[in-house]
Amino acid sequence: MFKHKFTFNSLLATFLICFLCISCQNEDLNQDDLNQADQTLSKEAKATLNYLVDHGYSSKDLKANSKDKTFVFDDIAFPFDLKANLDKNRIEEEKEEGIQSKNQWYYVGSGVFYSNSSNIEYYVERNFPRRFEYELSWAAYHWSRVSPNINFRRTYTRSRADILIGSWYSTSDRAWARAALPSGNGNVGSWMNMNTAKDFDGQASAGTMALFIHEFGHNLGYLHSDQTEGGLIPGTRGAAYHQRNNCGSVMKSSVYTCNWRISSTPGWTYDDRIAIRWAYNTY
Repeated sequence: MFKHKFTFNSLLATFLICFLCISCQNEDLNQDDLNQADQTLSKEAKATLNYLVDHGYSSKDLKANSKDKTFVFDDIAFPFDLKANLDKNRIEEEKEEGIQSKNQWYYVGSGVFYSNSSNIEYYVERNFPRRFEYELSWAAYHWSRVSPNINFRRTYTRSRADILIGSWYSTSDRAWARAALPSGNGNVGSWMNMNTAKDFDGQASAGTMALFIHEFGHNLGYLHSDQTEGGLIPGTRGAAYHQRNNCGSVMKSSVYTCNWRISSTPGWTYDDRIAIRWAYNTY
């Protein structure tokens, strides 16, 4: 009897050890995925990751999202194919030997700005809360009025859209919303989502509108004004200034309502206007 009991306990112990090992392996795999283990990334994605690290981003802060094919940093998503497209553009520009093409790209750190986005169509997905379409439409309105080279309009045909507007739900995610940057192929960032786990109902309508203006800014190519790359735009007062001033730009990493109201009166700051003029009124 004792012998059988010992054998059973041994088998049970072995099973538990194996189970724990498998659990540890799964935990390691999840951690590897979180840290963008090289074996899980395509050659294209690795090139973009290395490019971003070279520009000051930490690989630990860049979360790979295989579904959207992006690296997520706070509320920004860098497309996997960013570096490949930038390299392709650079080769084409070298062939032109200084001749500026109509669709000219400008580089500031790891930011890319598209200066010929005269017609940008956005599509509202079914999972986007309908009660926030009002604030979204005002955000599109303000971008459309700030420069003759920017015109946002809504489309009801999904296949026509340049930007897909949707949502996700995550209580653990710090971001209230997130948007894809341009991928470097001549188009604006392809999507923008809001995190419906956040207390938007406790947020003023103007604050939600300011958040959507901020995210549309990422779609156009703008980075955070209080971080190094966003503070490198010529004529603006730099990252240190925006770190100290909450209302220095709608593109600050923490979005403040500041001068924004639900009305046709814009809340653009001096630095906002300088940045927009530099990227979108240059030809």
